[in-house]
Amino acid sequence: MNVAPMPSAQGRDRSARRSSIGFTLLEILVAMAIFSILGSMIVVFMRQSLDIFYAGTKQSAELDRMDSVLPQMRGDLSSLIIPGDFTPPRPPPTEDQLQRKGKTAPPKPAAVAIRLRAGYLTLRNSGDDRFKDYPIPYIAFVTTDASEWSDKLKRRAGETAKGDGELKNLTPETVASGDRETRYRATGGLMEVVWIAVPRDLMHPRTKDQNIYPAILTLYRGFRTPIGDPEKSLLNPENLDERDEILKACRPVAEGLIHFGATWRRTFATSWDSELGVGMGETAPYVGPVWDSTRALEKGWPMHRGAESLVDPSDDIFPAFVKLEATFAATTQFGASRGELQITAAAGSEDRVLKVNDTDILMKPTLGNLRFLKIAGEWMSYELRDVNWERKEVRVRRGLRGTKKIAHESGAWVYVGAPSTLQMRLPVFRDKYVLRGDRNK
Repeated sequence: MNVAPMPSAQGRDRSARRSSIGFTLLEILVAMAIFSILGSMIVVFMRQSLDIFYAGTKQSAELDRMDSVLPQMRGDLSSLIIPGDFTPPRPPPTEDQLQRKGKTAPPKPAAVAIRLRAGYLTLRNSGDDRFKDYPIPYIAFVTTDASEWSDKLKRRAGETAKGDGELKNLTPETVASGDRETRYRATGGLMEVVWIAVPRDLMHPRTKDQNIYPAILTLYRGFRTPIGDPEKSLLNPENLDERDEILKACRPVAEGLIHFGATWRRTFATSWDSELGVGMGETAPYVGPVWDSTRALEKGWPMHRGAESLVDPSDDIFPAFVKLEATFAATTQFGASRGELQITAAAGSEDRVLKVNDTDILMKPTLGNLRFLKIAGEWMSYELRDVNWERKEVRVRRGLRGTKKIAHESGAWVYVGAPSTLQMRLPVFRDKYVLRGDRNK
């Protein structure tokens, strides 16, 4: 019988080394599967972390955008000034008095230069006749200029121009186009300021009603000194009723607004409810978006007195409180100037539930709890709890901000925005008329 020879010790060591070098195919497959699972988990965790970081950064940017506008306006209104001359001008002589004395009529006195004017205007030559009746909100007033001595341009204002140069008014346009040799008129320590919100994109998106554009607004701020120029004053809406005039007199502060406005309140009003702030007379509890401190320019205003009040500072009235509001459109992949939300079913004027094509915008965490919707000319509001993401529905409160409840067709564009509100008591006010002189003296 033949017996197989036993392997030598050297051969056994060589076989053991070969078996310990490398992996089997099964081991490699198991290792690849484990590393694939770990890699996928790492990618998921990194993506979630990046999404959280991106959402937080975007939310911070949105909040910064919302919180940066109204404090600037509050800063301007904190420097509001009212006229100091409470003595009414003497009435002009009659024709009989002039004939008896053989004199001609004296020139008309100048209008009061320090005033507050707020309300709405319409743009001329907007490029689209259907847009001519769109209300443009604005507020204009006079402030004390605290930066007069810290601003080198204002500090040098009033110096004699070199050569035949002409002294210029200090405005955003002259500052942008000026140089070191430009000389400006003396500021007098006062400055006209205007805040105005103008549609930047007139054509998109169109609504079913071709007479209404739910336009995205750009908020502008303008300034001008010295005050009182009737041809260029920012306190005259007629000087800002063209887009080119606004771009020359103002500079953009914020984009992507769907609402901007100010509500003024007298001390006689006990709340911000505009329905309670009605009535005529010197103690009318007025609450509303329109104010005319001269009481001569807004004929439909409850405290209107007549054309003669334009030159009489003794009957000027200034509000005690103001509520500033700005609603910022939700940013999407198309930007704030393009809508991507529509209703998918027609809604009657009394319907409280709207069907929409997407609820992601409605539930954006950056918007806060209370949000506003604008469809054509109607304002609505809702809260997070009012959104049903499964059925793509939202329950709304309708006919807000003085608008009427109207029917909307399927496919109508919806604008979603977050409101930013600021209430303040004005540092100086005089909203009660007190006669401080005798016109007949």
